[in-house]
Amino acid sequence: MSTTTLAVHPKLAALFRALDEAGARWCVLRGETDLLHPAGDVDLLIAPEDARHLHDSAGRLGFARLPAWGYGSHAFFLSYDASRDLWLKLDAVTELAYGPGFTLPTAAEAECLARRRHIDGVPVPDESDALWTLLLHRLLDENGPPPAQEAARLAELASRGRDDGPLERLVASLCPEGWDTARITHAVEREDWAALAELAAALRASWRKARRADVRRREIAGRLWHWSGKWLRLSRRAGVSVALLGPDGAGKSTLTADLESSFYLPVRSVYMGLYQNPAPRKTRRLRPVPRSAKRVATQWGRWLEGAYHRRRGRLVVFDRYTYDALVPNRFRHGIRGRARRWILARSCPPPDLAVLLDAPGDVLYARKGEHDLMLLERQREAYRALLRRLPRSVVVDASDDPARVRAEVTAAIWREYVRRWSPRD
Repeated sequence: MSTTTLAVHPKLAALFRALDEAGARWCVLRGETDLLHPAGDVDLLIAPEDARHLHDSAGRLGFARLPAWGYGSHAFFLSYDASRDLWLKLDAVTELAYGPGFTLPTAAEAECLARRRHIDGVPVPDESDALWTLLLHRLLDENGPPPAQEAARLAELASRGRDDGPLERLVASLCPEGWDTARITHAVEREDWAALAELAAALRASWRKARRADVRRREIAGRLWHWSGKWLRLSRRAGVSVALLGPDGAGKSTLTADLESSFYLPVRSVYMGLYQNPAPRKTRRLRPVPRSAKRVATQWGRWLEGAYHRRRGRLVVFDRYTYDALVPNRFRHGIRGRARRWILARSCPPPDLAVLLDAPGDVLYARKGEHDLMLLERQREAYRALLRRLPRSVVVDASDDPARVRAEVTAAIWREYVRRWSPRD
């Protein structure tokens, strides 16, 4: 039993406790020393019959399962921690399989789980199994030599001897002439990755030959799942549309750019401002079209652009929205004008989530200086009244630090993803 203390992110620690309390058989496959602030995926191995415990526990803790088909037994879960501005991604497998399309199975999962050890309460593979699963992942799944930290970890594990575990026995049975597991571990200690790259090609060929039927079946199934996944994504994992609202100076454009660069999933932004029409083009004279009809048509075109990207699974950020027609401006409007604005405000379907970037009028005026304080306060109150009538909305303090504003908005958006992608919906 190791006395090493592992630092684990609170949400991961809660997930691990839930799995243990459910009696699930699982372990952290790789990177157990990087669980406080993971730089990449958190790789888990879980027994097939216990996978439901992972799905249930992850959902309760704010993880959403990502749309992915054709990746063998891999299931991906994503969550966001606003307090650390950190994305957490789980990559959970129910079998140890390697190679392109994960078509090279080991059938070693049950024995590896039975042999697992614990470090400060976190189950991890036996040291021999940790060596071979990490090495097979590097040789068969990745291209090129490992980064320095991974190479050092492999050399450390290789230097500790072997105990004839299931993965080592499998590799021994597949080694080409001139190779055995002792030579492989010596090559790992010397970091002779050129020789190991040649071995990888021979291992793939030997593996395919030894399990030809199973490998071929997996290849066909993987291709079918991959292509069908393109259609399943359209029906089961649409994206989310978000409207950013607020007076001038609230930071809508800045936040849109920040979300485009930081959100985990693909983002498309669509400008929905009402009164910035494209410059007129010289055309032959036609019967004039009412300006209000042009605006409705323009807004519908922009909304349809967003709907397309949303259906493709992307986050759609609407910079402003038709709701702006309900907010007072510097002009006086008669009955007809108010009627046109009422129609324009309701010309497009509502977004999945409305976010109001709220700040005092003096803050907004200091940023932009385009409207007087009285008008800015009236607009602020109008937006607040509007959000009280919308089914899904959130108010964010836009006077706060921009990084915290982005984190708070990101968390609100992700809660909407979790709600929509939950199996209960």
